[in-house]
Amino acid sequence: MAHLVTLTNADSNEDILFNLDTVVSIEKGHQNTVITTRWGRQYVKDTLSEIMDRAYSEVKTVDIAPEME
Repeated sequence: MAHLVTLTNADSNEDILFNLDTVVSIEKGHQNTVITTRWGRQYVKDTLSEIMDRAYSEVKTVDIAPEME
């Protein structure tokens, strides 16, 4: 199950939906937080502690299995 959080892009100031399962590392940069994924880098305005708080607070269980009769 994907761990999705909403973060703010540092360049465009737009919200982006981030899949934390693709993250290789998250580091504090000079002005922004740098998130490195399997496919490249993304700069976000959110701090490391904000990302951690969202990661743990947005964990929801989704049951998509059909009900047994």
